[in-house]
Amino acid sequence: MNRTVAAIKEWINPAWARHRTVPPMEAGLRPNSRLDESRVLLPDGAYEPDDVAPAWGALVFSSGNRVCALRDGQVRTVAELGGAVGSLTAVGGRVVAAVEGTGLVALDESGSVEELCTDDAVSSCVTDIAALPDGSLLLTVGSSQERADGWARALVRGDRSGRIVRVDGAAARVEAEGLAWPSGIETAPGGDVLVSLSLDHRIERRAVASLSRPARPFVANLPVYPGRLVAAGDGWWAAAPYVRNRITELLLDEPEVLADMTATVAPRDWFVPRLRSTNPYTDTPQMGQLRVLGVLKPWAPARSYGLVFRMDAGGRVAESLQSRVDGERHGVTGVAVRGGELVVAARGYRNLLAVDDEE
Repeated sequence: MNRTVAAIKEWINPAWARHRTVPPMEAGLRPNSRLDESRVLLPDGAYEPDDVAPAWGALVFSSGNRVCALRDGQVRTVAELGGAVGSLTAVGGRVVAAVEGTGLVALDESGSVEELCTDDAVSSCVTDIAALPDGSLLLTVGSSQERADGWARALVRGDRSGRIVRVDGAAARVEAEGLAWPSGIETAPGGDVLVSLSLDHRIERRAVASLSRPARPFVANLPVYPGRLVAAGDGWWAAAPYVRNRITELLLDEPEVLADMTATVAPRDWFVPRLRSTNPYTDTPQMGQLRVLGVLKPWAPARSYGLVFRMDAGGRVAESLQSRVDGERHGVTGVAVRGGELVVAARGYRNLLAVDDEE
């Protein structure tokens, strides 16, 4: 019925029609190749880093069921856990890790593991962790209906069951819910936090004391699905695991076509963004063309992309590091700042990348 009403309104006045659009990559998001020029830190294909954090004088990263540490070019496994390890954060000399199917655990440098919180609210689909000054933790849970690997299913279903959860000791309390795959959280001045809402393509600013209240948009209508956040000086870096494309937006505007796709096509072949493109023979034909400034350029919707961007204190995208469609350093899921160095976890590329933050 809603679609019928929308069609009638559009027929009466075309200006009333509302369709999904993808804003252009411009200003601080103007395409570049800085990720392709960055330094590779890990052996090719040996790991699949999902998140990264500086700790113990090393770079600690999650890969599959393991937490690993990189120091002086050498990698060692700190601990192997009972499920896929996602988000990491360093707190008081220990590293807190989100383990799928378990919850939060804390590790020390020797590899000793302690369970922090195994409440059902944080046992699955934890996407990011932020430490508050009072010692408690704020977590984003992408969905209460999907596992951590269920982003694509959440996208096509329009899932809005995400949550923000506060963890204090072993207790967990839901602070906000009904969110569109919250995928990142980080502290901000004035008792606020920034929260990435992946499926809403925006980053919000919320007061820690009232996380469930309507939020203030910080960066809205992004051409990407934003992910994890990390503070850096007077701004923040944000990972962008996926970029939006017009074909996916078209599918999301057509429920009947979307339902047919999900019912008859294997999930691996759904036309939705993904962390890496591995089979060019089944990917989008690269035969489209666009004329830009009088020059004919090849074009096709991006299935995967590499992008991390920095926001200043005013919510302006100041700069970005990218690996475009014809590159390989795609699927950025984590970001960390260590001194003057920016470190990126490119899960799609299966490596850690480093670049001087001042570049």
